[in-house]
Amino acid sequence: MPDGVPGKARSGAEARLYAARAMREATEAGLTPGELADLLRGGAVTEAVPPWPGEDPDAYADRATSELLTRYLAAGVDDPPPRP
Repeated sequence: MPDGVPGKARSGAEARLYAARAMREATEAGLTPGELADLLRGGAVTEAVPPWPGEDPDAYADRATSELLTRYLAAGVDDPPPRP
């Protein structure tokens, strides 16, 4: 993890860049748009998994995807996804 504590959700163009990369990576990893919507519960991916200070968008996308897949698997087939 980079120095510092996890960052708060980013806003504006930066947040859109981080979110777009993370969502693309997550769908390429096999999560469907519906599964992502269930996991995020109407929020942004950058709110559910905040970028770390100084984290590169591609590194963030990999880390966010890993976190989302973990949450998906932890939820089980018939259970609602855990709250972030």
